[in-house]
Amino acid sequence: MKKAMIRFLSITLSLQILFTGYVLAQDLTNLTSDELFTQARNIPKEKANYPKIISTLKLALDKSPDYADIRLFLGRVYTWNDNLDSARFQFNQVIAKEPKNMEAYSAIFDTEYWNGNYSRALDHANQGLLQDPNSSELLIKKAKALNALKDNKQALAVLKDYNKENPTQDQDTVKSYYDLLRKQNTKNLIDLSYEYVHFDKRFDDPWHYTSIDYTRNTSLGSVTGRLIYSNRFRTDGLQGEVEAYPSITKGIYAYVGAAYSRSSIFPRFRGGVSLYYSLPKSFDAETGFRYLDFNPSKTYIYVLALGKYTGNWYFNLKTYISPDVDVFSHSYTFSARYYFSDRFNFIGAQIGAGISPDDRARNIIGEGNLNSYKFGLNYSRDLFSNFTVAATGLWFYEEYRTNEWGNQIGLGISLIRRF
Repeated sequence: MKKAMIRFLSITLSLQILFTGYVLAQDLTNLTSDELFTQARNIPKEKANYPKIISTLKLALDKSPDYADIRLFLGRVYTWNDNLDSARFQFNQVIAKEPKNMEAYSAIFDTEYWNGNYSRALDHANQGLLQDPNSSELLIKKAKALNALKDNKQALAVLKDYNKENPTQDQDTVKSYYDLLRKQNTKNLIDLSYEYVHFDKRFDDPWHYTSIDYTRNTSLGSVTGRLIYSNRFRTDGLQGEVEAYPSITKGIYAYVGAAYSRSSIFPRFRGGVSLYYSLPKSFDAETGFRYLDFNPSKTYIYVLALGKYTGNWYFNLKTYISPDVDVFSHSYTFSARYYFSDRFNFIGAQIGAGISPDDRARNIIGEGNLNSYKFGLNYSRDLFSNFTVAATGLWFYEEYRTNEWGNQIGLGISLIRRF
């Protein structure tokens, strides 16, 4: 009896589900194409819902095959769902029947651009501009594709020409992107920096550290020349340095640097090499080494780091490991940055132990196996277009002799001009 009752309830529930589905299908069938379109747009845009949105839009197109807005929305949902060929088909159907439909060119551009097909995206922008040469939206998209294809010069040129020829049309939109592109594609950078370092116990006099950099962005990567002046131990000294960040292959670039000084307050020679790797899920990594020659003391330091981007945040854990502890102890630093926009606009903090060999202001020969702990803050912001002011504060609590500790405070400022 009990089994029969369970079977009866199961059959009843199944029939009820089938009947409800049939009624809902009948309800959808009775809706107009506009009502189906509205219903599809009101479904939450989540991946689990894409099949439902697609089926609703296809039903609407069965009723109105020439309804361009429905077909364009269907193409965009196909794009979100990674059905790229289906998306292209829908957009091309609209273009074939309505060659002057600018939204169709914009939509198919987005499909190609978002998926890294920049040459195809550029072709679609150009086709649309043949129909409407004054479309500011397609002009900006064309510039984006050219910029992605590393043709920055042409990207800037098309926007500049538009601004001249159309002084009253969409100037704010085009000019804003033109200014952004100019900012992103500056070739030159000059950085003037100063740092003041105060000791409460270890040294009687403060340290002064000033540098001027010139960086040139090339097709192979950036190259920097740097001249460093420092006053430490009541002694003046100069050091010259060259460094570069060449691109090796997709997802890998390098750091190569070398410096030389005849002053006793700098290493006689310092050099370094690192490889940076872009990893899945917004991770990156660094492996490399540094070499410091204090004549006669020499040391090698190995570098390992792991970073992670999440939203506007970047987190990094870096360690410097030296097999020769007579000069440098091991160093560990955890840093975090919040980017307001680009790499010149951020606020950050760091905490760690040890002095890194890349901290040029503090590279001096010292006793091994001594401890130090640090905490720092840094802030960088554009004052106006392509002119940045950056400030840093760094506190060390250091063991400068066995069981003798003192504080070290560094304050720095940098003026950066890009052109």
